[in-house]
Amino acid sequence: MNLKEQFNSMEMDDILLMCIHQEQQAIELYTLAKNQAKNENSRQKFQELIEMETVHKVALQNFEIEHYIDLPPADLKVTDYLMEPVLSGNMTTQEIIILAAKREDKTAKMYQDLADHFATEKELNTFFQMMADEELRHKHNLETEYENEFLQEG
Repeated sequence: MNLKEQFNSMEMDDILLMCIHQEQQAIELYTLAKNQAKNENSRQKFQELIEMETVHKVALQNFEIEHYIDLPPADLKVTDYLMEPVLSGNMTTQEIIILAAKREDKTAKMYQDLADHFATEKELNTFFQMMADEELRHKHNLETEYENEFLQEG
């Protein structure tokens, strides 16, 4: 059963709990990344991501739609074709950024599937579409960081 089919059998509370769990996993990943980052800029970037994911988690817990109004950024697709590293205790910053960007992309797709699932329910559709856009914004920020740190021409 794929995720879209699974939504049909889930209550709204279960869907929100699944999304909250997804955001908590992101918070834990970025906390690990922050603690392992070698430079202050990377630590700051991961702290920003922790804070953004925490806002998402609270919004889902309170089901607050008004936090998500901006248009989504362009998808740079910088990390789309890179191999996904395995989460470990000794990851490099480069591996963490790749893993994080791929996770944001997967989460965005989950929220987009939810938006599509609730296409006829305007408030739910709008909420999940805005959540998808926000996750794409995080992916964009991570890929920009990746480009700046690892794809500089020398």
